This record gives sequence, C-alpha cells and structure tokens, in this order.
Amino acid sequence: MITKFLGMYRVKLYHLRRNVKFVVMKSVYDTDKHLHHVYDVKGSSTGRDAKPGEAVKKDNDVRRALPDGAFVLDYNLRDRLRAQVERDCQWLKSMKIMDYSMLIGVHNIAHSSNKRGVMPSPMKSKSKVVSFENESESNAQTISQNVAGYEGDEISNESSLDASYMTLDNYLADDDNDSYLEGSSQKRNKQSLINDNLLPNDVSVKVVKCADALSEERRRESENVEKAIEDMYWPFHRYYDLQGRRRLKPVRDDLIAEENRRRNGCKLVQSQSNEENPYFKLLSSSSAPSEFGYTEIYQIPSFEKPLSERKDGGFMMDCTNIDTPFKLSLPGAPHSIEYCDGKIFYMGIIDILQQFNIRKRIEARWRRLGGKGWEAASCVHPTIYADRFLRFFDEYTNNPDIQGEKEDASPS
Repeated sequence: MITKFLGMYRVKLYHLRRNVKFVVMKSVYDTDKHLHHVYDVKGSSTGRDAKPGEAVKKDNDVRRALPDGAFVLDYNLRDRLRAQVERDCQWLKSMKIMDYSMLIGVHNIAHSSNKRGVMPSPMKSKSKVVSFENESESNAQTISQNVAGYEGDEISNESSLDASYMTLDNYLADDDNDSYLEGSSQKRNKQSLINDNLLPNDVSVKVVKCADALSEERRRESENVEKAIEDMYWPFHRYYDLQGRRRLKPVRDDLIAEENRRRNGCKLVQSQSNEENPYFKLLSSSSAPSEFGYTEIYQIPSFEKPLSERKDGGFMMDCTNIDTPFKLSLPGAPHSIEYCDGKIFYMGIIDILQQFNIRKRIEARWRRLGGKGWEAASCVHPTIYADRFLRFFDEYTNNPDIQGEKEDASPS
C-alpha cells in the first residue's frame, strides 16, 4: 500500500544559484476515472476537519459519514488489505516514521440506465478463412470460433450502428475487459459476448495451423518475453509482465531462465523449507564468490498475488447486501440526487518521509504535558501512531451489515 518512489533528482538553477532536489512518486490515482471524492485520513481527530470549500476531506468528515459512508469491501479482500496495511505499519514503526496518511479516492459508478446508447444492430457478416502454411498436413488442426466479421464498405443502411451507441460513455465503460489484469475472473470471455448478442452468430473464422510449429513458436516467443521481463525487473520478474503490470497467476518455471547465475554478485536460490509458501533467498558476496561464500540478505516470495485485479489498482465496492442503484447527494447541491451502481476505491499510504526526530519528540512531549487529548493529535510516538492508524482503518472499512449480524448472533 505504500506509494512507490520512482526516483530522486536534482536540478541546478544557475540564475538563482541554488539546487532543487525532488522525488518522483507513483500516483495513487493511476486511472482515467473521475474521482468524485478524495479523503486524507491519519486516524487522529485534533484539527482533522476539512474547511468549507476544501475538496479533500479528512478524518472527522469520514467519522461523521459512518456507518453508511464506510468503504465497504469484499471480506476476503478486506482481510488481505488489512494484513498488508498492518505489515506496512510495522515497517514504518520500525523505521521510526510517523505522520503518514491513507489517501483514498472514490469513483461513483454511474447507473447503467443513465448511460446513453443502445445495442448495435446485427452487422452484415460473412465467413472468413485465415490459413497458414504447414510443414505437415497430418499435424494440422482446424480451430473454428464465432467472431464478428464485417467490412466497413459493405455496411448497409439497415445494418449500420446507431449513432447514440458511439458515445464516450460506452468507450470508457467502468467495467470492460480492458479494465482488468490478464487472467482476472472479472474479465468477460468471448463466449459470453456471443451469448449477449454483441457478436453475430453466423460468422465462422477457420484457422489452420500446424500444432507442433505453433507450440514451438509460442514457446520461443514466451521465453524471449520472460527474458526481457527478467532483465527489467529482476529479482521481482515473477511478479510483473512486460508492460509492468502485476501478474495474477505465476509464470511457468520452464519459461524462467536459470536463476542461480551470478548477477552483480547476487543470485537467487529457491528454498525447499516451506513447500506451501515457497520463497527465494537473495544471496550476495562482496568478493569473488565461492560456492559457500554467499551471505543471505532477503527472502523473496516466489509469487505474490496483487490485491487488486484492476489495471488501475482500484478496489470494487462490495454491493452484496446493498440494493442497487442507491442514491447519492451531490456536493453543494443537497436537493440533487444521483443514482449509483457502486463505487471504486483507490487507496495508498503517502507522506512516509517524516521521522520521529528531535523536533517531533519535543512537540509530542509538549502536547502530552498539556493534559487530556494528546493522543488525538497527529504528532505521537510511531508505535501509538501505527496502532491508531490500523484501528481507524478497521472503522472506515467495516461493513455495517456484517457487524450487525455479528451483534445479533452474540449471546445476550
């Protein structure tokens, strides 16, 4: 959940006779979706109210909106997300870092009936045959599937698309195939598209290809791709694809190059001690390494599934026990009502460069001497800060329906 740092740079301003240093960080909102609400939460309450007109809401604004305004997530996803936040807080606490915050962006998914556009009428189709030369005709295979096949100059007036379908809302849909990572369960396969009458059923594409030549060609191509990924992302090349997006499924071991070779004095050795959760040891040696001259540095899991299956890293709202569409009041217009089919949450921990230094220690001690209310301030010891940060995460991600079921089931 911690925001990635992409680099640190220094710019020389000769006309001002000074140097400017800055860091470049990955945005939490790496999406093309419009964010209707933005929150910056720390877990504290003193001075954590947004001023009138401010777009970024704070902790007390979130508290006032609970429980209806909770960021409801699927309980499995919430457990994984909480475990990651807890690990991040433990690391930040060990580094004596405090005053960080969780940045949350909310995108409201517009109700489907509010989107313009109709289903396209059936296109003029024909059977298309695509053939490839084969070395042996006996090993050839024929693959037939239903896809749309039509030519632009052959579209008649009765088969042309309705103009209202060609709108921006349909091209930038909230839940299309391109929104999810490869292998996501949320992706709609081609068969479902056919069943939804998005494609005509009388089109047949026949692909003739030698099975052995096809498999060998694909294997060589996959090996070249994995070699390029390894050169870019080693030792985390098992986590990412060629575009830098996280993998949802581990890559096959036979496509990964031999990983015990030396790379800048380092190598990866697979551990056999834990078969259920295998990991790799990153070994290093300062001098010319011998077979026993390596020292262990890190333990790297062989594969870690990403928290989000979306390409933009968003988390879908859990609408299991919620009647959709539900009403939302627009900011600044309480009498205007907007209908929503759900929400997408974008979360990330930012501002992780503030250590609990002498100045912060004096401020925390001064607030503590002031008496009651010092624990509600942002400036506290990193241990207190991390525990409070995690407790507040439990508050604003708690599903009120599940909490109510637990209270009803508890004995009186």
